[in-house]
Amino acid sequence: MATAAQEGLTHRVGTRDDDNTAAAVGGVASRDPGSRKPGVSGSGRSRRGLRSLAAAVSLAVALTALSFLASGSGGVPAVAATTVAMVRAGSVAAEAVLALAAWMAWAEGGLHARPAATLLPYAAQLGCALAWAPLVLGHGAARAGIACCAAMAAAAVACARGFGAVNPVAGDLAKPAVAWAVLLAVVNYKML
Repeated sequence: MATAAQEGLTHRVGTRDDDNTAAAVGGVASRDPGSRKPGVSGSGRSRRGLRSLAAAVSLAVALTALSFLASGSGGVPAVAATTVAMVRAGSVAAEAVLALAAWMAWAEGGLHARPAATLLPYAAQLGCALAWAPLVLGHGAARAGIACCAAMAAAAVACARGFGAVNPVAGDLAKPAVAWAVLLAVVNYKML
């Protein structure tokens, strides 16, 4: 009895392997992950994926940190150092999470397939995030900072919707950037 079951299992495995070979020869792509790109191993693909993730997140974090570093706090003398430190840490963290969400959408092909819904809002949000610190902390333009926060929140909402259409987890990861833009607007309003 056990040999009959084992023969049936062997027969099914053999048949499935024959079907995959026939499908690959017939031009239909196999579902085997190792057969996607010839000559590239699974660890090579994952290493490239980790490199691109590190590059995406590091670039956004570095640009945001440089924005705060270059702005100083000369335009707003009344701002406490703890407030600036909190805003800097929150902005860097929000940009890191949003960069992760953008990378996830990019990995699914969403930035190329739907650039108006994914790439443009992300670029707008990153631009507003980079402009906020020099405007508010460098030049003391708190009203312009509130407008920048409103644009940042609107772009983050567009990112959440666009990324969510490509990858639901990426859309959920973009939502804290909306909350951060609103919180930043409140902190900015207190600076008036």
